[in-house]
Amino acid sequence: MEVDDLTDEQSTALSRFREFTHIDSVETCRQYLVAHEWDVERAIETALISNSDLPSNLHDNDSLPIDVLPSAPPMPDPILDEPIPEILVSDETPNIRNSENSIVRILRFPLSLLYGFYLKLEPFIPWTVIRVIFSFVQSLVWGGRQVDPIIEIDEYCTYFDNRYGVNHAPFYRGKLSQALLDAQREVRLLFIYLHEKNSPLCDRFCREVLCEEALGATIGDNLLWSASSDTQEGILASRSLRTRAYPSFSIVAHRGSQQIVRLKLEHYTGADQFLAEIINGAQLAYEALQYNRELRNSRSSRDLLLEEQNAAYLASVQADKEKAEQREREENERCKLEEEQRRLVEEKQRKLQKFTEFRNRIRQEFPDEPSSNETDIIQVSIRLPANEPIRRRFRRTDSVKLLFEFAWTNSNVPDHFELLWGYPRRRYQYEQIDNKQIGDVMNGNTETCYLEEIDEENNL
Repeated sequence: MEVDDLTDEQSTALSRFREFTHIDSVETCRQYLVAHEWDVERAIETALISNSDLPSNLHDNDSLPIDVLPSAPPMPDPILDEPIPEILVSDETPNIRNSENSIVRILRFPLSLLYGFYLKLEPFIPWTVIRVIFSFVQSLVWGGRQVDPIIEIDEYCTYFDNRYGVNHAPFYRGKLSQALLDAQREVRLLFIYLHEKNSPLCDRFCREVLCEEALGATIGDNLLWSASSDTQEGILASRSLRTRAYPSFSIVAHRGSQQIVRLKLEHYTGADQFLAEIINGAQLAYEALQYNRELRNSRSSRDLLLEEQNAAYLASVQADKEKAEQREREENERCKLEEEQRRLVEEKQRKLQKFTEFRNRIRQEFPDEPSSNETDIIQVSIRLPANEPIRRRFRRTDSVKLLFEFAWTNSNVPDHFELLWGYPRRRYQYEQIDNKQIGDVMNGNTETCYLEEIDEENNL
């Protein structure tokens, strides 16, 4: 019986219907549900109250719509190990059956009402809280030492290699959740095999299919994850995949962020048929995986373009920052230069003002010229560059600086100058002459000095 073509809601409805009605035939349960448009409550009431096992309009199998998922090949019908015995019905069977149906109808009517009440109440039952409380109580009563799932996976892989050899595709040694994440990140298929120890069918599948080179070539560089049904990860995987029989072999492919089971095989019947279905399912899963590859390529191109744009933007920002820093440095240098020029101008004006005051003070305090009748005097003539020379008598005991101060009393003399006299001629400046007397540097009674203007920088 094929059940993989059902949706999750239809599979849940089918399980509830079988659990309550105890009808073993999956086909019969499905026909009831299809007849009532998958309304579980109406289908159960019909099954419990009706005198017949099937509605009259459900015997035509051709009227049932079958939607086969392109990613999941149809499951083969299970082969029962024991033949179904034929039951001969006598002529009195209808009477007995009618009487049994009446009694069953009376007994099952209150049960159907209770079940209908349960279906209405079920959405409001906090199953998550109940499971947490039950797990807590179970851990207190039956809880023992928790085993690391990774250690269980390693022990299972060691057990598998010791029992079936190492000539098989390598197992992913980690949790199923991590295997799913790695398969999504690396854009690979994830092959899942759930094993049950002491199962003859699992033993045959491992020897005839899982350890064959054909399956290894089909898996290729994809991921193969396997666990035993008695391990924590195996139990979680069985619940997630809704495994009903072992061996269970599935192929999971990702489309975007969704995990899609593209193939699920149970009820092992033979190596050739099982392997052919796996190869076919892998090919269909590869087609679904192509979407993720195109998505990753487009995302890589987009990321590369974004990275280039970011690099260009950062380069532009860096260039603007350097230009701003350069402008700031130039502005600072300009401000410093202007400040230095302003300081120099102020310093020059200060010196000029100070020297103007000095010349005025000299003119006011300059001593009188000695008379020609005095002894030990020297007649000094100072030749100016563009004017008539100036002359004056000085005592030999007078300071040499008095010659410079005398020249400053004349308005035609510049502020900064030096005097030259003697043979060979020597240059003298006001600040460098020390406190020598005129008689120390001039020997004759009449001396001539030459005045030359100098720059302000040379004036100390």
